[in-house]
Amino acid sequence: MIFPEPQTLIPCPYENTCNGCQLLDKTYGEQVQLKTGELRGLLHDYGLTLPPQIEFLSAGAAYLRDRLDFSLQDGKLGLYGKGSHEIVDIEICAQLSPELQAWYKEFRKIKWPFTKGSIRLRVGPEGQRGVWLDFANVDIKTLLDEQSILKKLQEQAFVEIGQRRKVPVWNGEEFKLKDPELNVWFTTWMNKIPVNLYCHVASFTQPSLKANVFIADKISTWVNQHPNARLIEFGSGIGNLTLPALATAKSVLACEIDALSLEGLEQTVLMLPSELKKHREKLTIYRGDFQKKILQDFSQFDGVLANPPRSGLMGFLNPLEELTPSQRPPFFIYMSCFPESMAKDMQRLQSFGYEISELAILDQFPQSVHYEVLGLLQRK
Repeated sequence: MIFPEPQTLIPCPYENTCNGCQLLDKTYGEQVQLKTGELRGLLHDYGLTLPPQIEFLSAGAAYLRDRLDFSLQDGKLGLYGKGSHEIVDIEICAQLSPELQAWYKEFRKIKWPFTKGSIRLRVGPEGQRGVWLDFANVDIKTLLDEQSILKKLQEQAFVEIGQRRKVPVWNGEEFKLKDPELNVWFTTWMNKIPVNLYCHVASFTQPSLKANVFIADKISTWVNQHPNARLIEFGSGIGNLTLPALATAKSVLACEIDALSLEGLEQTVLMLPSELKKHREKLTIYRGDFQKKILQDFSQFDGVLANPPRSGLMGFLNPLEELTPSQRPPFFIYMSCFPESMAKDMQRLQSFGYEISELAILDQFPQSVHYEVLGLLQRK
């Protein structure tokens, strides 16, 4: 753990205008106390029994993000202002890793032929650069016809365009859009061994490569407390939690609704390092909308691993209600960056006979009010 000095304050020239960070006026020690106290108070309000300590994991007080979304508005590139629908034109950002800041500096030199759009910049594990241009169809056509911007951009980075994540390809006369392409944009860990995660620039990943080490380690540690566990996972995505769990579990059933994410997971498993290939046969992938309906028999599993969207687990928990206490999986691992929905789900899990045995905050978003929570619940 790289824990910053408690008195650390991060300077930002946009402190009074940009809405991206809300806690720049507080030292890092004050931020730790604020976030820990807020989580404890929230879970207490839901009637949850908490462990004596909430662990606080930190990879640093700033400069962590290897992925960030910006908005383009009337020639300005940045984030929304405080209490405003106007974009603050940002040249530097204390949230960005040095590699992403360098990429952002180059990207800002582009002069766009339209006024509005959303942009994701990303830096991969080996420093490779990516950009996702989420523009209106008419603006995408303008880019394809204009040609010079895309040509220049492709000299610097891998480019994806639109909601369908199409890749522009120059055929000698014009740009054509081909189907999405999987590349290595993130890393997870299996028993301390790094694993390349295949996905798209536009895919959901955790924001920080450096902080993700703590996530993989925590998942692996908790699963390892239950040797030979059979796991069911809700919201596997591209496999960031799946693979650390798979390293020590007897089996994992990974459930996910997004087909593109599952394509990435399948490619990752196919390309596992030779010393990890033995784990392939332990993974089963299942696609479906598990917030609404789950057909699996939870009594066949020893543990549940969940990293749901902001809306929480919803109908995924219904099968647990139908089981007797002894039939329910002995442990439940829950990860979320939205504590409110997590608290609501944990309240329901508590009514099923689970209690929180370990709780950790991972501070991936220093200077902001946001944070990631990891919880281990055990069946009484």
